Amino acid sequence: MAERALIIGLDGMPRTLLTELAAEGVLPRIAGLLAEGVCGELRAPVPEISSTSWATFLTGTNPARHGIFGFTDLLPGEGYRVHFPNLLHLRRPALWALAAAAGRRTVCVNVPGTYPAVAMDSVLVSGFVAPRFEHAVTPARLLPELRRLGYELDVEIGDVVADPRGFLARAERALRARTDAMEHLLTQEPWELGVAIFTETDRVHHFLWRAVADPGDPLHAAVRDFYRLVDACVGRLVDLCRPDDELFMVSDHGFGPADRQFYVNAWLREAGHLAALDTTEKLTGLDARSTAFALDPARIYLHRKGRFPGGGLTDSEGESVAEEITGELLRLRSDGPLVGTEVDGPLLISQVLRADELYEGPLLHHAPDLLVLPAEGVQLRGAWGGTGVVRPDKMLTGTHTRDNALFYRRGAPAPVGSQGAGPESAGPENPGRETPMDMVDVAPTVLASIGVRPLGQDGSIVLGVRESERE
Repeated sequence: MAERALIIGLDGMPRTLLTELAAEGVLPRIAGLLAEGVCGELRAPVPEISSTSWATFLTGTNPARHGIFGFTDLLPGEGYRVHFPNLLHLRRPALWALAAAAGRRTVCVNVPGTYPAVAMDSVLVSGFVAPRFEHAVTPARLLPELRRLGYELDVEIGDVVADPRGFLARAERALRARTDAMEHLLTQEPWELGVAIFTETDRVHHFLWRAVADPGDPLHAAVRDFYRLVDACVGRLVDLCRPDDELFMVSDHGFGPADRQFYVNAWLREAGHLAALDTTEKLTGLDARSTAFALDPARIYLHRKGRFPGGGLTDSEGESVAEEITGELLRLRSDGPLVGTEVDGPLLISQVLRADELYEGPLLHHAPDLLVLPAEGVQLRGAWGGTGVVRPDKMLTGTHTRDNALFYRRGAPAPVGSQGAGPESAGPENPGRETPMDMVDVAPTVLASIGVRPLGQDGSIVLGVRESERE
C-alpha cells in the first residue's frame, strides 16, 4: 500500500491515439510510463459526456446513484423545468470526501462538474463550467497565487473556423498555466491523493479533430506540437511523485470524427412523436400531443401521465412508443440532409438502450427512458429549435465515443492474455481484444492503492491488484 496516489486526467484522450503517439515518439514521457505499467481500455458511462463520466469517476457509482445524467437535467418533481447540475447536486460522496473519511487529504484540480468549490480540509479548484473564479477555489487563500500564475478555468474558444491557430495558441496558453498551478499546489500543499485533469485535449479534439487524424491537414504538425506540450506537462507532474507513489492516468471518454450532426428532437417532430415547433416553442409548453422528447445529447423521455403534468401516455402505451422509436432509430440512414429508413446511406444510430439496462440505484426513476448511441461519425444533439434533422457543423469536427477511453496504472502487471499497453488484448469474442474496464472501477482502484476501501461503490479494483489491496 502506498502513502500517496496521483491521478492525471487527459480529458477526451482515446487510448489508441495515446499509444500511437507514444510509439511514434511524439509522447516520449508517456511512452516511458506505458513501458512501466498497463494502459487498459476504459468504457465511459452513457451518455458519453464529461459531466456524467467525471461524476462517475469521482464517486465510483453509476448515474442512478450519483444523480448526474447529463449537462442539463430535469428538476425532480418540477415537470419540465431544466437546470444545470453542479457539485451541489452530486448525491454520492466524491473522492476527496471518501479519502478524508480515512484521514487522507486531497489536492483536486480541474475535474469538470466540481463547481462550486465547497469549503473542506482539502484543495479543490473547480473544472468547467465554473462561472466565477472566487467560487471555484477552496481554500480561498489560493486565489491570488492562481491569478498570478495566469490560471484559466477553461480555454477561450473564440472563432476557431476563422483562426484555428489562434485557438490552438490559446489552448497551449491555458495548458501551461494549468500545469504551473498544478505543480505549485502539489508541491506546496500536503496531499495523499492528487487529482489533476487536463481538459485542453478535449477542446482540441472537438474543434481540430481533422488536424489530429489527417497527416495532410495544414494544422497536423501544429497539433502534434500541442501533444508534445501535453507530454511535457504530464512529465512535470510525474516528476513530483516519490518513487513509491502510485501513479494513474485516465480519460473520461474516447474521441472520433464528426461529419454529421443528428438532431434528435427535430427527428422526433418529423416522426410525429413531438409537437411541431410552431405550436410548442419551449419544453415547458409540452402537452398530450407529444409522446416523447429529448434532452442533450440523446436522452429520450416518454411523455407519461405519471411523470409529466402534460403527459398523455399510460405505461403500456409508453412501452409501445419506446419500441416504435427504438425500431425507427435503428433503421435510420442519411445521405446529406436526407434522412429515412429507405435512404441509401450510412446508419445514424448504433444502439438504443433502456435506462435499466445501464443504471441501477435509487435514482433510476429520474433517468431518461431511452438512451441513444451514435454510429461512427455522428454527433447526437438534443437542441430544441431548428428543423433540419441532419445538419453540418463547420466548427465541431470531433465527437465523444463511449469506448476507447483509457485507464493506466504504473507498475501494474499486464492482465493474463493481454498484450500490455497496446490497443489490442485478449477476450472471448476477439482473441486480440480485452473486455473494457468501466469508469466505476477507477475510484475503487485508486482509493485501494492508498488503503481506502469505502462501501457503496459500484466498481471493483482493477489493474494489478496488490496483495495489500485485497479484502
